[in-house]
Amino acid sequence: MGGNWWSRFSLIVLTVLVAVYTLLPNFIGESAEERNQRKTQSLDGAAEQVEEAEVEQTWWEAMLPNTRLNLGLDLQGGIDLTLDVEIEEAVLSTVSRDVQTVTDSAEREGVALAAVRRVRGEPVLEVRLGDGTTLDAVRDFFRMRFSGYEYETTVTDDAGAEWHRFAVTEQEQEEIARRALEQAVETLRTRVDATGVKEPSIVQKGDRRINVQLPGMVNLQDAVAALGTTAVLEFYLVDEDFEDAALERALQAAKDTLDEETFNDDDALNDWLVTTHRIGENNRVLWEYTEGQEGGDVRAIPYVLKDRVILTGDDVNDAQVAMDQFNQPYTALEFKPRGGQIFAEVTGENVGKRFAIVLDRKVRSAPVIREKIGGGRASIEMGQGGFDQGMRDAQTLALVLRTGALPAPVTLAEVRTVGASLGHDAIEAGFEATLIGGILVLLGMAVYYRMGGLIADAALVLNVLFVLALLAGFGATLTLPGIAGIALTVGMAVDANIIIYERIREELRLGKSTRSAVDAGYEFALSAVLDANITTAIAGIVLYSYGTGPIKGFAVTLLIGIITTLFTALFVSRTFIDLAARKSNSSLVY
Repeated sequence: MGGNWWSRFSLIVLTVLVAVYTLLPNFIGESAEERNQRKTQSLDGAAEQVEEAEVEQTWWEAMLPNTRLNLGLDLQGGIDLTLDVEIEEAVLSTVSRDVQTVTDSAEREGVALAAVRRVRGEPVLEVRLGDGTTLDAVRDFFRMRFSGYEYETTVTDDAGAEWHRFAVTEQEQEEIARRALEQAVETLRTRVDATGVKEPSIVQKGDRRINVQLPGMVNLQDAVAALGTTAVLEFYLVDEDFEDAALERALQAAKDTLDEETFNDDDALNDWLVTTHRIGENNRVLWEYTEGQEGGDVRAIPYVLKDRVILTGDDVNDAQVAMDQFNQPYTALEFKPRGGQIFAEVTGENVGKRFAIVLDRKVRSAPVIREKIGGGRASIEMGQGGFDQGMRDAQTLALVLRTGALPAPVTLAEVRTVGASLGHDAIEAGFEATLIGGILVLLGMAVYYRMGGLIADAALVLNVLFVLALLAGFGATLTLPGIAGIALTVGMAVDANIIIYERIREELRLGKSTRSAVDAGYEFALSAVLDANITTAIAGIVLYSYGTGPIKGFAVTLLIGIITTLFTALFVSRTFIDLAARKSNSSLVY
């Protein structure tokens, strides 16, 4: 018995030491964030980054584990964003991509089409028949290959040409919207993970909104830049046969004819240029933009592009920030094998021509192809901004290209910034509530059960210690609901001890010795304690599986609390009870 007791006691001591060691970084030493802040100094009112040399640590700080508790948005502050996904744009973008897909598919199927175009602002494709093709043949082609479209009507343009309209069905629009929202959630989650924000919450909110919580992030501008950039990357060839003078005349005619809003809408302007035959049906005009004097982007250089996407962001395998020979940042792209092959073929066939790199319908650059470019690499310059702005733009662009484009634009619907002071107040309030409740429980147990109550109190303190240590060790996030979970754990632990002690009292009333009553009490109370905790664990698993944000935080703390409660109630308190029963035959729970 003695050796068995000492082995159990040694295990408890070892567990306590490990828990204390795990929690030490929360009370002493600097966190990585605090060390990074010490790398930044203020010079003449402007923050400048010091050299990347690490701040020296003392030997004992270097020995501490990286197990600081992660605090949720409600405790450490951060940014809470609600983003509105422009579902209609997702549908229109799908229709725009289908223009080339329908053209290529019809060519393979032997269905002659003179032209395919999208109706501006509507989820509709217009098709002009080629020689020898009938409307019935085109309708059969759409029915077999593009069942998401249905024939609507036939219209005649100003030149007398007939265009047959095929509209996206309501069912298909709903399916596109559903996929777009799901893809947006996954893309945003990947982007946030790439920024290093710990334990973010990204959930769908209704039919078109997404809620994003970023604990510890305070720069709203950087958050919106990283999350709100659509990042649709496309590569086009510039139409070198189109004369600059003709483009200038066409744009001047558009400016004289159209109202300002329509003229400044790239899609509307291109539709007008095509319908008035100032540019070809297979052309589009896009601009390189610069920052205006009053803020915002303004048109700078127009380009007439061949309206066929050569490569897209889906062909990009990796994107990183690099520095050019003038020490200016740019984004270096590495294509996937297929994309690299296409890039090499296109550059080899178009030496001396310009290759436009378009991001979110804006031309970033249009370099002249000097030679065939193999190796699957390209670059995107950051424009004329300062170094700091260029670096931020390059980092954001590399991030969103690595994580993929959003299926539709997103707009900022709501924003809520939670200050660190509010989180500090919440921690203090939660700590005080838990402390007061814990003290009352400890006093109640000690008064009612005496020696057994003191043992239960010691196990209860260790229980809370183990909960915090496991949260820190597993990298879980502590939130206000999590603090509530700790308070609930205290109640569950007390309940387990009460069940055991009441059973011991029953055995003592039957005239058994203290030793025999303890053995019988733990044996007969075991099933009741396990049943109570298992049913609670099932509820916790359901909350974790289907809950989000704060609910998950509560569930995690609850599940960890169940594990520590069983350990302290059935093992720790039993060990101490055995010690007391071995030394004396007096009652432990009266």
